[in-house]
Formats: sequence, C-alpha cells, structure tokens
Amino acid sequence: MAGVTIRLADPDDWAAWRELRQRSLAEDPQAFSSSTVMWTGANDTEQRWRARLADGPCFIAYDGAKPVGMVAGRIVEAAAELISMWVAPEARRRGIGQMLIERVVAWADGRPLSLRVMDGNTPAVTAYERQGLVLQDDVDPEGCRRMLRPA
Repeated sequence: MAGVTIRLADPDDWAAWRELRQRSLAEDPQAFSSSTVMWTGANDTEQRWRARLADGPCFIAYDGAKPVGMVAGRIVEAAAELISMWVAPEARRRGIGQMLIERVVAWADGRPLSLRVMDGNTPAVTAYERQGLVLQDDVDPEGCRRMLRPA
C-alpha cells in the first residue's frame, strides 16, 4: 500500500506509541478491556512508555510520517498473544489493520496465536478471521472473547 509502512517500534518511538494508545482508549473505549486511567495521569510517564516498547514487539503503522495504527505481541507460556490492536478512524478500510495483524502472525513464527476481542466487535473479528484466527464461544468477565490460531 503506497505511503503506508509498518515499523517495529523501539523505546525512542514512545511518543508515537503514546499518542496512538491514548487515542485508541479515548476514541474507541468499547474496543478495549483497558481504560484511559491505566495510561494517563500518574501512569503517563516517558519511562513507562519506553519500558512498554522494550517489553516485546510493538509495531506502528505510519501513513507517511503520521502514526495511524498499532499492535503488539507477547509470549505467554509457549504461545504468542496479539494485544493493543488499533487503527485510527481516518486510516480504516485501507488494509492497514491486515498489515498489522500479518506482522504479529509473522513474529509468532509458527507458535499458536491468541487474542482477546470485545464481544460484539464484528469488524475486528472479521479482520482476525482473515488471518486464520477462530472465535471461541465463552465471554470472559471483562466482556471479551478469545480468538485462537493454531500452530
């Protein structure tokens, strides 16, 4: 996709990650089990954002120089987990979400991959299903359903 790049973030990208994370929680709070309180006020420090980016792969989508999407991965036991997925409203419906998901699938390197998605978030479920993730039946206490992609 012309003009859009996906980069592996490092701690020096903390300001872009911060902007995206805070926007995601403010603009689409219903899509996340986290809240803005977890990443604002006393929790909003450069040190914390840098530590987050040093703690596992975080990918940022840029449209030119503007950050427009984010996703992260982490290892839980022997499996990979996709977390913090979000694309800015002005950048949606351009394939950026698929590009971000593909980066985490590639990073998972054949491991089983899971994620949690808010129950009823049909656009997200559809995007994840395109990458082979399967929606599970149970809804957890936070209102999320698990999606799994076998190894």
